[in-house]
Amino acid sequence: MAFKFVKGTYKFHDEPNFNYQINRWVSFGDLPVEDVKCAAGRIKDLNDWKREFMALADKAGISGDVHKQAIYYRAVDFFLPYSDPQKLTIYNKLVGLLRESYKEYFENGSIIEKEVDYDGIKLPVYCVPNLNKMASKGTIVLTGGFDCYKEELIPVMIYFAQKGFDFYYFEGPGQGEVLQKYRYPMTYQWELPVKAVLDALGLNGITLIGLSLGGYLAPRAAVNEPRIKRVIAWGTMYDFYKVVSSRRGLGLELFINVMTALRMSTVFNFIVGMKMKKDAYTYWGIDHGMHVMGVNSPYKYFRKLRLFNTKKISHEIKQDFLLLAGSQDHFCDIKHFYKQSEKLTNVRTFTGRIFTASEHAENHCQFGNLQLVLDVMIRWIEGI
Repeated sequence: MAFKFVKGTYKFHDEPNFNYQINRWVSFGDLPVEDVKCAAGRIKDLNDWKREFMALADKAGISGDVHKQAIYYRAVDFFLPYSDPQKLTIYNKLVGLLRESYKEYFENGSIIEKEVDYDGIKLPVYCVPNLNKMASKGTIVLTGGFDCYKEELIPVMIYFAQKGFDFYYFEGPGQGEVLQKYRYPMTYQWELPVKAVLDALGLNGITLIGLSLGGYLAPRAAVNEPRIKRVIAWGTMYDFYKVVSSRRGLGLELFINVMTALRMSTVFNFIVGMKMKKDAYTYWGIDHGMHVMGVNSPYKYFRKLRLFNTKKISHEIKQDFLLLAGSQDHFCDIKHFYKQSEKLTNVRTFTGRIFTASEHAENHCQFGNLQLVLDVMIRWIEGI
């Protein structure tokens, strides 16, 4: 099966976060742009989002298009609050449909499923051996970030394997199945799950790719894990706390900084709670964040975010390093790219790449042109 990576970014919605996520699903699902654009025009809040994408999922189901139905359900799931009684049902539907869509890879052994023991739970791993029938070009391990599922990234895994790499993807604490099944929260000490995976699978001399928040997780693991030889930050995440706290304006950012520094939890929770009631994206971000981090208040969430940065460890990274960024990333300011670049003073080699709008890759993680960013990674690994 040859994947069609859709190229292009579109203006679907005035809200940058809604617009980005819609582009993300169009990119992964080859969704009909006009149908999605009409639905987006009726979206004003999270309730509208659920209604419109549920309707599109139902329509795809009636037509028998399993893959598109799965991606529409993924869109529903993304902004669905954890308090919604359909949350787990939607998750199970989208996972089941994606597995059905890609069943040939599971049936013919292209994807081998394994589990790795970790602190009393099991970390799921997709193992995708080199598929080009020639000598392997090396071993790649991909770690996701704050909100991706292993099933939706199967096209990326197969693409690398078809290019001659042995590829592994694992879900760690706070991610995907581990979060849904065990409610096991995310850890900033990402070297721990990485070590567990490398130990269990006997891997060495790997390239570790970190997607989105993985742009922090992968460099963090590299500091403490010598079996990692190359690091790719697929998304610059120099300071995750700064990224999140700055998303809704300077005033709210200053408030967050002062309240968390002074540990004024009661006032913080009240004010942020009011903001969550008025702002759909703020509500989703903090609701999702608390769940991922395993905390029960906005204050505790932001306190924990302070642990997720490379400011004090970037200089300790000694591997070959590829840093990727989008010129118009609505989530991570391009300044983080330059700050991270300046701090990587002891890497073996450094390569930075900023993708632009003319390449349809200006967004966070380049979801407007996936094939381009994957090819850039492959050429870099081959060159190193």
